[in-house]
Amino acid sequence: MLDLEEGLTLLSDLDALAAPLPQLIAYWERKRGTRLMPAPSDIDPVEMPRLLPYIAIGDITRDPLDMRYRLMGTRLVEMGGVDRTGTSIREGHSGQRLAQRLAALERMLAAPGPVALGGRLDWLDRGFRRFECVHLPLSADGVSVTRLLAAYAFP
Repeated sequence: MLDLEEGLTLLSDLDALAAPLPQLIAYWERKRGTRLMPAPSDIDPVEMPRLLPYIAIGDITRDPLDMRYRLMGTRLVEMGGVDRTGTSIREGHSGQRLAQRLAALERMLAAPGPVALGGRLDWLDRGFRRFECVHLPLSADGVSVTRLLAAYAFP
């Protein structure tokens, strides 16, 4: 089971992120063009087959705030020990952990650009391992975030 150690760090140097995160950011930027963020329909997983194992995609709902995982890459399932595809943050967490996840989601939704984080996770009870991730917003209406595209790296 995936267990995060306290102390996620906001990473500001997007160019210094571990592979494949810069590739996904470049893809997102190309799809965004001159807009604030790309639309979900702009993202085609077929265009990024090498990135798929590291990607998660989630649909955002509000009132109440939540995110339902639409896609969970095979490497993420392998590292975390659980496939959250089809489940939501509220279904997968409770108590303090749910509050932390929803607060992090709220912070990500407030910034309509890339948000990168670093931290450590317990890899199937084998000890903590570093990871970096980037969350990229997508918008069906061009204004509000309706989906998140994320990728994780394990340097």
